[in-house]
Amino acid sequence: MDEFAVPDSNPAQRMTLRVLAVLIVGSGVGFDPWGWAAFGPVKWLIVTTLLSLAVTGLTTQSSIAVNRRSALVWAGFLGWGVMAGLFALDPVYAWIGTPDRHLGLLAWCLFAVAFLAGQAVVSTLRPLLRAVVVATLGIGVYSMLELVGVAPIELVADSSRLGGPFGSPAYLGAALALLIPVAIGAALDGLGSLGWRIVSGLAAVLGIVAILGSQTRAAWVGLMVAVLFSFPLWKRWLRRNWWVGAGLVVVAAALILATPLGDRAVSVFDLNEGTTRGRIDEWQVGGSVLVDHPVVGTGFEGYRIAFPGNVDADYERRYTRRVTPDRAHNGALDVGVTTGLPGLVFYVVGAIWLVGRARRGLRSGDVGLAGIAAGVVGYLAQQQFLFPIAEVDPVFWVLAGVLVASAPQGGSVVRLGLPRAIGIGGAALAVAALVVGGLDVAADHQTKEAFEQSAVGDQTEALAAADRAIALRPDSIRYSFVAATIAAQPGTVHALDEAMARFDKALDVSPRDPILRAEHAGLLLGRARLTTSPDDIQRAVGAFQELIAADPNNAQNHLQAGVALALAGETERAESAWLTAEGLAPTSAAPSANLVLLYLNTGRIEEASEAFDRARAIDPDNPSLPDLEARLRALTEGAGS
Repeated sequence: MDEFAVPDSNPAQRMTLRVLAVLIVGSGVGFDPWGWAAFGPVKWLIVTTLLSLAVTGLTTQSSIAVNRRSALVWAGFLGWGVMAGLFALDPVYAWIGTPDRHLGLLAWCLFAVAFLAGQAVVSTLRPLLRAVVVATLGIGVYSMLELVGVAPIELVADSSRLGGPFGSPAYLGAALALLIPVAIGAALDGLGSLGWRIVSGLAAVLGIVAILGSQTRAAWVGLMVAVLFSFPLWKRWLRRNWWVGAGLVVVAAALILATPLGDRAVSVFDLNEGTTRGRIDEWQVGGSVLVDHPVVGTGFEGYRIAFPGNVDADYERRYTRRVTPDRAHNGALDVGVTTGLPGLVFYVVGAIWLVGRARRGLRSGDVGLAGIAAGVVGYLAQQQFLFPIAEVDPVFWVLAGVLVASAPQGGSVVRLGLPRAIGIGGAALAVAALVVGGLDVAADHQTKEAFEQSAVGDQTEALAAADRAIALRPDSIRYSFVAATIAAQPGTVHALDEAMARFDKALDVSPRDPILRAEHAGLLLGRARLTTSPDDIQRAVGAFQELIAADPNNAQNHLQAGVALALAGETERAESAWLTAEGLAPTSAAPSANLVLLYLNTGRIEEASEAFDRARAIDPDNPSLPDLEARLRALTEGAGS
């Protein structure tokens, strides 16, 4: 500990400490009430700007004490990340991250900065602990407002699960699995006053209510692991106060038996259905991707591109393709598929080493540090059922840096002096992050306006607002996607052309994005149906053939390809495509209904009748069935007479 001590009066350290405190609070409770995506853009603005500014703060210190082993692991991982980026499936977003996830190499570099900064400010824990308490309290208050129906941001999705100031139950749970143990440690420490002890305890209680309300089982696992990990600290106290433990058991039993939380928790053990089964199947797909890309992986943000080609028919039949995962729901596997086996090794070695440091922190005798240790272990545990999160991981890495520097030493320490030129670069990067992040927030506001204008029927202004969003952030496929969707709404040939032009802009940025390619092909098909031009039809056929080659078990692609082939007069190939779609989508009546029409048009009445029965068995209320039934009856009666 003494090796890391920096005088409290050190102005450089105080600057870094303030930056990290604002980062902890801002990334937790920050949201944008005027935005379309009210949580993501503003949090990423906070993270990128403040961590860039932290670089400048680090360079103003004469030297920084850094744990040698952790520095070597980070250097190896980031170096290999550069190699993975050079061979990435997405050559742009591998570096800067997608607009939704932000987890390119840039994010991992910022995580490393957070880890380094955490080591640099370790001489005093209380300011960081107070920041964690404020963040946990803010998250808890927001979640309570959401619980009673008066959340600052009303989400469109109707869900009984709390999302807090993250807009996502999974993200809320992940953040609280990290913060609650730290808040409890702060309450036990007192942070120098009775007031802070009370506030810390309140924050922990509200956090526990919120994490239960999130119904995020990965977070529950993480919190339970944190509790069990810290058992040596409280077992003696619990022996003397056994009635408290008994009361907690009774409360837990009541929650399980009398609320939906019990069913949610018990469902973890159902390996044949539900989310648990889905996670196992996703891990199998992720493992297949890793086998296909064992050395450098797919590159950061490349999993969404590799995923479709590794989906088998059983997965498609069970889950369909309503959502294309852009990450593996396991922290280690998520890193492995994007950086290959070398990256996976760095991740696993680093995680195991951090747990070892946490054990030392637990035995340090400092309850605040013990809370950090439990939070770090809990977060790592929940991450194995989720993934790294750009809005939460920076706080994790700050606390991990504090833990590594504070815990009794188990490895050598080196003093690192950063050149002032890096500080100037950090300041420039902070300005750039503020500008770029601000433009993203502004583009997000324009997107919200676009949807509002579209809702009231003002197509012209809606499209203009969407195009302004593209102009503000032309590198973001999110805004091009929105603009294309709005442009296509009139359904005319001109409208579809306008939509495709905007999709083309997005494809210039990420040419292999599977969702963009599928939507673009759908527009080509829509145009072909309107114009019946042979050239348009062949372009649509070609687009879907390319999609099927990259994603052979996608039922929707086969369904749409059948439509395009039918327009081209290729009846046999259309039939084959719809039969394939029928086999891949057992809960959809659309392929069978299309087959009915095809068989009716070619005079194959018996096969039409069989296909009709299959469609009716799947969806008896399908609106196309009455007309098909009438045509089938007319042909059957005509054949009988």
